Amino acid sequence: MHKKALFILAAVSLLTFGNSLFNGFLGDDHMVIVDNAFYTSWRNFPLLFAPAYVTQPDEVFNASKLMHTGSVAYRPVLSTTFFVDYGLWRRNPFGYHLHNLLLHAANSVLVYFIVFFIVSHPPAALLSAILFSVHPLKSEAVCAIGYRADALASLFLLSAFLSYIRLPASRGFKKVCLSVFSHVFFFLAVFSKESAIGFVALLIAYEGLIRGQKGREVLRHGIGKNIGYVVITLFYVFVYVYVFQNSTLRNISPLGGSWLAHIAMMFYIFSQYLTGFLIPFQVRALPPLFAPALEPYGIYKLAWAVVVFMVFIWLLGRSWRRHKVTAFFLLWFLITYIPVSNLIPLVNPMAYRFMYLPSVGLLAAFSIGMQRLGERIRGLLPHIEGGRILKSAGIMFCMIMAISLNTMWKDDFVMASHMVKDFPDSPMGYLHLGMVYFVKGDVHRAQETLEQGLRKGLDDPRGYYHMGLCLLNDFERAKPYFEKSIRTFPYFALSYVGLGRIYILEGSYEEAIPYLQRAVELRPSYPAYGYLVQGYTRLGRLQDAHRVFEEAQRALTHQRYIDSLQRLVEERDQFKKPEDLGIE
Repeated sequence: MHKKALFILAAVSLLTFGNSLFNGFLGDDHMVIVDNAFYTSWRNFPLLFAPAYVTQPDEVFNASKLMHTGSVAYRPVLSTTFFVDYGLWRRNPFGYHLHNLLLHAANSVLVYFIVFFIVSHPPAALLSAILFSVHPLKSEAVCAIGYRADALASLFLLSAFLSYIRLPASRGFKKVCLSVFSHVFFFLAVFSKESAIGFVALLIAYEGLIRGQKGREVLRHGIGKNIGYVVITLFYVFVYVYVFQNSTLRNISPLGGSWLAHIAMMFYIFSQYLTGFLIPFQVRALPPLFAPALEPYGIYKLAWAVVVFMVFIWLLGRSWRRHKVTAFFLLWFLITYIPVSNLIPLVNPMAYRFMYLPSVGLLAAFSIGMQRLGERIRGLLPHIEGGRILKSAGIMFCMIMAISLNTMWKDDFVMASHMVKDFPDSPMGYLHLGMVYFVKGDVHRAQETLEQGLRKGLDDPRGYYHMGLCLLNDFERAKPYFEKSIRTFPYFALSYVGLGRIYILEGSYEEAIPYLQRAVELRPSYPAYGYLVQGYTRLGRLQDAHRVFEEAQRALTHQRYIDSLQRLVEERDQFKKPEDLGIE
C-alpha cells in the first residue's frame, strides 16, 4: 500500500534537492571540514568524549592549524557522521551533500508514516510528507554540510516518535524492541542537536490529544510511563550545562540590548518564520542575516508580529476544541519551536534550518486543512478537481523555489553575492563578499566592498584585518585598520601579525615585537614567529631569536614551518625583507 507513496517521496526529494549534489563547500564547511584536521583520523574519535570536544569561539580565529570538532555545543553523534564522511569521501563535497540528501529523503518517509498512523488518511499523509520534502525553507538544512545537525536530529527524533506510537499495536518481543529502539533513537537525537529536547512534551501532547487521555491522567501517568525518556532528558541537560557546556552560553545577551526589545524580536522572528512557510517566494537562501531588523516602521512590524502570533494561538485553541489531530500538529510546531525561539538568546537569533523539525507539525496541520478544503470544494463542485489542482500548484511552486535556492549554496562567492543583493543595508554581506574577492586575488574589489560594509556599520575583526591587508602597499592607511581591530577585538591574533609586519618592514623593530609576541600567545603561527625572529635578529638580540625559534619548534607541528624558520635563523645576515624568506 505504501510503495507508491515511498517512490513519490524518493522522486520529489531527488528532483528538488538533486542539484545540491554539485555544490561545493562554503561558509562553516571550511572551518568544520576543509581546513580542519580533526576528522581526518579515527584516532581522534575518543576526543568526542573528552572535555576539549566543545570548540571555543576564539579557537576558530586563533588556531594555526584547525584541530577541533567545530561545534560549540555537545553533539557527538553529528561529529561521528563527519568521521564517516571523511573516511568515505575525503574532501569531495559530493559525498557530503549526498549524505544530507539521503537524510532528508529518509525524514520525508518518516513524516509520511507518522501522519499516516495518526490520521489514517493516505492522501493527507502523502501531502504532508511531500510538502515537508520540497518546501524551500529546507534548503539551508539540506544544502549546508556544516548545518547537518537539524536533519540528523530530526531523523532520530522522528524514528523515536514513530516507534513510540506503534507500541500499542505491538505485543511481546516486538513491543520490547520498539520501546528500546524509541529510547535509543531519542538518546541519539538529543546528542545530535539539543533542539530535540522537547520529546517528552510531544509524547504528553500525543497521549492527551490523539489517544484521548484526560489532562490529569496525562500528568499523573505521563511522567511515570515515560520515565526512560525523562531520565535521558535530564541526563542530557546535565551534560549540556555542567559537563560539556555550550561555549556561547556565557556570552549571551538579550536581543536589542534589553529584555523588552528581546521579547519584541521574538515575536517578530516568529512572524517571519510563519511568513516563510505560507509565502515561500519570500524565503531567501539565508534569513535576514540571522537577526531581522525591526526598523524602519518598527512599531508596525511589531504590531503585525503580535497579531500573527495571536492568530496562531487562536487557531490552536479552536483546533483543540474541534479537531484534536490538527491541534496536536500545531502543538508539535510550538513545542519543537521553543528551543529555537530565543527564549534563551541564541548566537544566531534566526536561521531557516531551525524550522526543519518544527515544520513537521505545521505542514502536517496545513495538509490536513488542505484535504478538508479539497473535500468541501469537491462537494460543491463535483466536476472540478479544485483541491487537487491547488495542491499540485503549491507543490510545484515550492519545488521551483527550492531548486532555485539550492543554486545559491553553490560556493562562497555565489552566497556572498546573494547576501549583498538580498540585504543591501546589512554590513555582513559586504564582509563575506569582500573576503571572497580578497581570496580570489581581486584586491581592488575587495577593498571597495569592505569599505561599503564599513560605511554601513561593519564592526568585525575580519573586516578591519582584510582592509589592512588590502592597503599593505600604503602603511599609513593600513595601520589604523589593524589598530582598530586590536582595540575593538583584542583576541584576534591576525591583526597583531598584520601590524607587527608593517613595523618590521618600516624598520621599527622595537615597536613590532610586542604585537608579534601577543600574536604568538594567541595563535602560534609561522608568520608570527617568523617576523618575531626577524625583529630580534635585526636588533642583535640573537639569544631571544634562538629562544623564539625553539619555542616555534615546540608549538608548530608542520615540518615546513620549522624548516622555514631554521633557514631564517641560519641566513639572518643575508636577507633584507621578509619576502626573501617567502613570508607573506
